[in-house]
Amino acid sequence: MRRHMTVVPALLASATLVLTGCGTGGEGAKGAARTDAAKPPASPPASPTPTVTPNGIERLRPAQILARARAATVAASSLRLHGGIREDGENIRLDMRYAGRTRATGEMTTDGQRLFLTRVGSAVYIKGDDAFWKAAGGKGAVQLLSGKYLKATAKDEGWGELAAFADQKKFLTEMLKGLGPLTKVKGGTTRIDGRAALALQTASKDRIYVATEGLPYLLRLEGGRKNRMDLSAFGAPVTVQAPPRNQVVEVSALQ
Repeated sequence: MRRHMTVVPALLASATLVLTGCGTGGEGAKGAARTDAAKPPASPPASPTPTVTPNGIERLRPAQILARARAATVAASSLRLHGGIREDGENIRLDMRYAGRTRATGEMTTDGQRLFLTRVGSAVYIKGDDAFWKAAGGKGAVQLLSGKYLKATAKDEGWGELAAFADQKKFLTEMLKGLGPLTKVKGGTTRIDGRAALALQTASKDRIYVATEGLPYLLRLEGGRKNRMDLSAFGAPVTVQAPPRNQVVEVSALQ
């Protein structure tokens, strides 16, 4: 699955290329925005949890299953995408929460560097730790952006890739685009994060797990122990906020 997930390191590389030679910076503090999940109730509900209805996708051909899974997942009002991949000897981990197509917040780490990313509409806020900014733009980057959020937009040259990464539909599409042809439905069902699921297998032995109960959401993309992305928290409340203005550096400062 590595070659199918190269969009992640590619996005990080794009940020480095944009900043190289510019005066820029960052700091390993908390994420660019607060993400709040609903707190569990103090006591169990009085009535039992209703039975989830099977969705019948196991009766469809693999391509039809994937098409329905993609449509349901892209249309989700919110979701969480988290996991890790290994690319060229580096371990890359990410944890993103999406609240609609152009609202997202989360973080990623690679090669000892940490990057927080938040998108609110067309604005993208990037906050790296000092290791990230130093690798991206040297000491000048650290001096300018340490402890700050760099603000860009999807239209700013070189930053469109990061904006797309925080776009639920575009990023899910990119993740699925490189998959080889589906060969079969892997026999039987399993449970992913408590949900019943079946596995689609590709020609390169990657697996795509799809919920067989309720909406047919994508639940996992897997290509071995070190290459796995899980999708969960569908419809869960997410709060995405722009950082305080006094902590923001406009991308024009890099010119």
